[in-house]
Amino acid sequence: MKKLLLVPAALFCLLLNQSDAGDAPFCYQGEVAGVVCNVCATNVKTALLKLDGVQDVKITLNKEGGNPRLTILSQSPALTREMAVKALGKAAEHYDIRSLEKTSKR
Repeated sequence: MKKLLLVPAALFCLLLNQSDAGDAPFCYQGEVAGVVCNVCATNVKTALLKLDGVQDVKITLNKEGGNPRLTILSQSPALTREMAVKALGKAAEHYDIRSLEKTSKR
């Protein structure tokens, strides 16, 4: 099931990268716990969009009970899980970015 979730996230990264090939962003993917609704997703997105270089954030809720998938497009080649957790600030008490890995650059 995890592989099925990675396909839409990877396609999301590829499609968004097509618009500006000269400054193609890096794509990061991971999981975020504690996001159970659209309001939660908006809180996490708003915090992560404040990180330097972040252009877009997508959270895909897992309908089968697993952790939601997190996809971040950023100009930064060195975005880390720790930076993302720090960006959450006090919201990190409610949301847990479990993983974050760079997956591609177009």
